[in-house]
Amino acid sequence: MVKPERVIIALILCVTAACQSTPPASSPTTRPSPSATPLAACAATPAPAGPQVLLQNLPAPDDLAFDPEGRLLFSDITAGTVSALNPDGSVERIAAGLSAPEGMVLTADGRILVAEQARNRVMAIDPQTHAVSLWRAFPNRTGRDGIDGIGPALSNGDIIVPDSPNGLVWRVGADGKSATQIASGINRPAGAGADASGRIFIADEGGPVWVLDPAKRRFVILPTPDDVLVGRAGQVFVNTLGDNAIHVLDAQGHQLTVLSGIQQPQGIALDTADNLYYTEFTKNRIGRVVRSFILDTAKVTRIASGRYIICPVVRRALTFTTPLTLQIGSSSTTSILRLVQPGTDSSGAVEVQTAQPSITITVSDGGLLSQTQRITLSP
Repeated sequence: MVKPERVIIALILCVTAACQSTPPASSPTTRPSPSATPLAACAATPAPAGPQVLLQNLPAPDDLAFDPEGRLLFSDITAGTVSALNPDGSVERIAAGLSAPEGMVLTADGRILVAEQARNRVMAIDPQTHAVSLWRAFPNRTGRDGIDGIGPALSNGDIIVPDSPNGLVWRVGADGKSATQIASGINRPAGAGADASGRIFIADEGGPVWVLDPAKRRFVILPTPDDVLVGRAGQVFVNTLGDNAIHVLDAQGHQLTVLSGIQQPQGIALDTADNLYYTEFTKNRIGRVVRSFILDTAKVTRIASGRYIICPVVRRALTFTTPLTLQIGSSSTTSILRLVQPGTDSSGAVEVQTAQPSITITVSDGGLLSQTQRITLSP
């Protein structure tokens, strides 16, 4: 039997030991690393409202087209050239010595087809070597100006060629050798477009825009249509020389909007976000109207070796409020550390670790519209 006094002594010793013991050291405070802190979304600013001049003091800019790298190609009927307006605003000469170059279209293999109006033929430009070769010639015994606009390229690679002086429309194989006549009896077919359902639209400078589906019928009548394009959402764009305007129509030919006061808009083009680009022939310049959103030059901050915070610069049209998604091209040598998606009033942000000299970002609405940008990174 344990004596009570021994229990009391034991308790006293235990309490005394607890009071005199040194408390355990507290855990060290870990300073959060940059990757542990929230990544702030980068600011966004509105896109310019209305027409915006991109390039001016050109001899005689005519038609437009985009290449796969997002460069805006433009022909100059007086200079006899095809050039590219790069995303950074610089201009690169692609080909020279052409005889009144007009319409352009890109083939599936990357060649640039351009119509030589003075010779009524279509030439092919190699985008790498810039070599120019004959793609297909068309007879012209009418004494009228030769081929104007050409394209589009269809899903099977065929090219639509409006034979302007002869009032015909041809469907030509990608190699330029085989050709099938698909329409006739047109006053002066000057441009063509196609929609997702396969309908082909023909701009006739005599007044109508025709649609072939497959029979020819009148789609709409406008003042001297010169070219026609179909946007990703199915809207139809027609530049008209008779009233110095660009008309936007729905798929049934009902007018939605008109951009007026464009001086002789000989050429029109749409980028991958359906923003509208045009030439003003008599003002010697190229302009743009932002209809959805564009990407300005991104801002890059190097925070460590091979580690960067990238601020896209998304500029929205005032009426464009659709949510956007930011995607980054990743690989075995590129890791996405943090990502903030764009908001309606922000551009998003991304932190990456990479050994690559550049990275590609894509901003899209998750459906039809997108913009892609290659961003150079410092060592």
